[in-house]
Amino acid sequence: MTVLVKNTQRYLPIPKTLKCDLEKLLTFSRFPDWDLGVHLTGNRYIKYLNKRYRNKAKPTDILSFPFTTALSPGILPHPETPDFRNLGDLVISVEYVKHWCEKYDQKFQKRLPVLCVHGICHLMGYNHETDVEWEEMKLREEEILTRFWEWKHNLS
Repeated sequence: MTVLVKNTQRYLPIPKTLKCDLEKLLTFSRFPDWDLGVHLTGNRYIKYLNKRYRNKAKPTDILSFPFTTALSPGILPHPETPDFRNLGDLVISVEYVKHWCEKYDQKFQKRLPVLCVHGICHLMGYNHETDVEWEEMKLREEEILTRFWEWKHNLS
């Protein structure tokens, strides 16, 4: 498993545990041997991506770009080769998340794993276009996050 984190923003320092946390989130998502890319950026770049790929001319918190397009929720995609398992990429606007956390009085370190799990679920084929899809995705996110927070608690 390789988790690559690219940080091009300067709004907030990123927790030193992020890469390890992402590796655990992949493990708890049942993708322990898959690669993941994460790009931490600001509102301007994520707005550009959101417009280009979703036709929405506004910033957002996270965008997910799956490597494989034929995905079914909860079913592992077939890797191109046994040693090439790329789940995809997440792009996170730290600026957007920082403002959201200030607005809702949440800590950035608590919000970041939640967003990463949401993005990973999209990479796994989950969506939330309908109420049924939303519930299915929410349950999967809660399952992963429960295991993650238990693991974090046991570290301290």
